[in-house]
Amino acid sequence: MESSKLAAYVASRICHDVASPLTSLLQSCELLFDDSMGPAMKVEGEKSLRAGLATLEAKLRFMRYALGSQALNDNLCNIGEAKDLFVKLFATNSRTQLDWQVETNRISNRQMRLLMNITLIMIDPAARGTCKVGAREQGGKLVFDVEALGQFSNFKSEVLDALKGNEPGGGWGGGAVQPYFTSVLAHESGFTLEPRMVPQAAALVAVGELPAY
Repeated sequence: MESSKLAAYVASRICHDVASPLTSLLQSCELLFDDSMGPAMKVEGEKSLRAGLATLEAKLRFMRYALGSQALNDNLCNIGEAKDLFVKLFATNSRTQLDWQVETNRISNRQMRLLMNITLIMIDPAARGTCKVGAREQGGKLVFDVEALGQFSNFKSEVLDALKGNEPGGGWGGGAVQPYFTSVLAHESGFTLEPRMVPQAAALVAVGELPAY
């Protein structure tokens, strides 16, 4: 796919993700600045405004790293800072819990970017459940293992097709952009990418080389 076309799809995905908290912010502002509203509604408006701002900040900070150019280098990643981005993103998602199982510090920024994008795919099948984000060294390789244990822990057909680099016959919906972009990142980083079904969960496993330092 042409880079300009893929960039347009990724930009569309970002706009889709920030539209919901932005709408919530606008509705909250209407409550706060409407003089006809009573004190109780003003309190609710302020509460909703704070929640919307937190969600928007968490998503934008995560997207900046996962989809932007901030992490396009092979320096070692600051695992603590990366974990903070994951924690804040999941804190704004009341339907899904984060289980952080990163057991190695030998992850480059570019590789962490791949782990973030894999996680964005797995949030959906982990709905109303838990998303386990794992990374470990095994047999001299770096292994990313992200599992989704939720109410609908399975992969949609469009996700499986996009992970293989295939364009869905019905066009590129929001659900197909993320796995296709992730497959491109995995290929460029020298990682294999394999969806698996494990007992009571769906998993997406990526295996590649450890950083050379």
